[in-house]
Amino acid sequence: MKPVRTAVRYSASILLATLVSGAALAQTPPPDAPPPEAPPSDAPPPAPLPPPAPPPPAVAAPMAPMATPPPPAEAPVTVVPAAQPPFKIETPNKSTFKAGLLVQPQYQATQPRFPAGAGPSGYSNDLFIRRTRILIGGTLFGVFEYFVDTDYPNLFLQNVPVTDAMGMTTTNALKNTPGMNIQDAFITWKAAGDLLKIDVGYMLPPLAHNAVQGATTLYGWDYFFNTFRSGNSFGTQPPAAGILGPPVPQSPVGRDAGFELRGLVADGLVEYRVGLFQGLRQVGTATDARARNMFRTTGRVQINLMDPETGFFYAGSYLGTKKILSIGGSVDFQDSGSTTAYRYFAGDVFVDQPFGSAGVLTAQVNVAHWDGGTMPLVAVPKSTAIMGEAGFLIGAAHLSPIIRAEHLWVTNANDDTYLGGGFAFWPYGHNSNLKAFYTNHKVQNAPNSGNQFNVQWQLYFF
Repeated sequence: MKPVRTAVRYSASILLATLVSGAALAQTPPPDAPPPEAPPSDAPPPAPLPPPAPPPPAVAAPMAPMATPPPPAEAPVTVVPAAQPPFKIETPNKSTFKAGLLVQPQYQATQPRFPAGAGPSGYSNDLFIRRTRILIGGTLFGVFEYFVDTDYPNLFLQNVPVTDAMGMTTTNALKNTPGMNIQDAFITWKAAGDLLKIDVGYMLPPLAHNAVQGATTLYGWDYFFNTFRSGNSFGTQPPAAGILGPPVPQSPVGRDAGFELRGLVADGLVEYRVGLFQGLRQVGTATDARARNMFRTTGRVQINLMDPETGFFYAGSYLGTKKILSIGGSVDFQDSGSTTAYRYFAGDVFVDQPFGSAGVLTAQVNVAHWDGGTMPLVAVPKSTAIMGEAGFLIGAAHLSPIIRAEHLWVTNANDDTYLGGGFAFWPYGHNSNLKAFYTNHKVQNAPNSGNQFNVQWQLYFF
């Protein structure tokens, strides 16, 4: 904290001044002795003094000891290679342009959950590209930051609205083919440095920690299954025509359009984020104009007990470059004009603690509660999820054993449980890594559970 650091520096200054003044007093010579009294006039003349002895030979003053140079600063211990810098262009007026890439080829084997006596058996096997993104960002005049990225998720994965137990694999022969969408597009004005930043555009609202993490720096193979549970509630696109099932709305994967204020206060101890987003807009009627309702209001406060997380996107792990211990809380609310408004509350704890060359301990727990009320499109039932992951990056092996678990309680419905784990191999950190995970999905009272295996390779730089 700055007050503590200031007090320490002030005390040190007083102590140093005291020592210096004491040394000066010790070196001040004593006052001259008074001259001797003159002898009386009738006294005999003093005997002549013997000739003075020759002075002793001069002794050279001892040389002052040489100042000991300060020890060299220890180089930071890194358990993975330093991140690869992006392709970057700089201009004389403090403006920059960066370009990057994210590609995640993935193998997936899925055994779908099915009721007793019906449904398919065996495993589905797929090779596809989980994410394909082109990233562009930079600064303008040293005051504005911008970020835009495109994506085509699940490229060449079979594409139909009927999904499996894990929410990804489908059963139709058609596959997702090229076609890009905008994943993020926002501008940041650094109005007062890290104290106040204003983000405007299409972005992740400030929900729980996992919901604000970038897909490029996740710890496990993907987000928690329930992180973006309310994504379909805000009607981002019209429903897609189903091939083997009913139409379903398209999810924006957590993004929304709007603006937010964020910053760090108390020397980075507290981070705040608060914003207004488009959310769900009311439809027009014969008597009322469309979009009459209030915007979606979202806010987050995070206490950083060690290093602050200064970027827009949090990381699933900083792989030893930061010491993180944070506690966060988020709220999300919108009155959509229905009988009951949409509400969301969440809390989270995140730990990312390096232990020198031994490795890095990483863990997080997110608890979230949704109440979709009576939203007119897709109302999220009252539900509460606890989601967590933990692992340790073994420095010598660049390998992280990771466990993951989620449980969802749903009002008037069966509970959902996801249990699994795997390994992440970090030979080049987040720039290039390999992850292999197993997940079991169990629904309460269902006779069978679903199983899924994922092997994902990531190539990323920005």
